[in-house]
Amino acid sequence: MNENESILSEIKPETRLQKSMHSAWRWVLVAVLAFGLGALLIVFTLYVPTRQKLDKANADLEHTNAVLTSKTDQITTLQTGAETLQKNLDSTTLHMDVLKALSGVRGASLAVAANDYAGARLSLIQATEALATLSDRLGTEQKDVFTAMLQSAAQTLADVQTDLKSAQPELDQLTQNLVQLEDNLFPNP
Repeated sequence: MNENESILSEIKPETRLQKSMHSAWRWVLVAVLAFGLGALLIVFTLYVPTRQKLDKANADLEHTNAVLTSKTDQITTLQTGAETLQKNLDSTTLHMDVLKALSGVRGASLAVAANDYAGARLSLIQATEALATLSDRLGTEQKDVFTAMLQSAAQTLADVQTDLKSAQPELDQLTQNLVQLEDNLFPNP
């Protein structure tokens, strides 16, 4: 016998149990391989596209949040600007009302100096209306001051009707009070 024959003779034929085990292992290996391929198929057909969509949605969300933050900042800036403009408008309107009252009183003084009863009366009525508007705008803090000014304007109107020249001291006092009010409310820088 030669060497190859001796090796072949030493190999024992497989038993039925061994054949069944080999066959079972093959089926297990085929099942594992099929499961692995199924898992890979699921990953590439479902998970990867869904993950890409999620990444895109997250990027879109971040961009939208950045835009929203920017727009919110713009709105805040615009609201602050609008509030500033409203305060400036209120201040300007208040100053205009003070100047209307002062103009009416000074107009009445000029009319008294010119001996113009109708002009003095008209100017005092305009000054009284401006004082009433000022009283409403400034509220309760200045209510006593404006009540006194309104009473003074009413007294001056009565004085104009009786004796035109007797109204001048009252007009001078009203002018002085209104100039002081303007200086207090709108000090020059």
